[in-house]
Amino acid sequence: MSENINKVWGERRRIHLDDYNEIDLLYLKKDCFCSTHTHKSKANKFVGVSGHVRIETEFGNVDVKKNDIWTVYPPMKHRFYAVEDSVMIEFASTKDIPIDPDDINRISQGGRIVEGKEMTLEQMREKGLLDL
Repeated sequence: MSENINKVWGERRRIHLDDYNEIDLLYLKKDCFCSTHTHKSKANKFVGVSGHVRIETEFGNVDVKKNDIWTVYPPMKHRFYAVEDSVMIEFASTKDIPIDPDDINRISQGGRIVEGKEMTLEQMREKGLLDL
């Protein structure tokens, strides 16, 4: 199964999906970040392929580089931020219940650092800085 989705932070390429697992290849653009969010049931394991990504959580930050592995367990609040252009593999899984595509609670929107300031997707659209 292959499904490519463009995001404000880069691109997600779906590699595998079954009832309990999702595997995605994430291409992240420097200075971009995903939404701050939580999951009710889904754990996310991030594996660094190239570059440098900071996983920001309510308990602190973890830097993921090539061959590094780090897991976010539910319901930990988190987001990732690309310190440089990067590639990661994301393994999402559940234990006892099938993956719910709506198992995400977005707390804040993703975006980019523009002139030293975090800007959400909506703010970039309003200023004409993005055409997604």
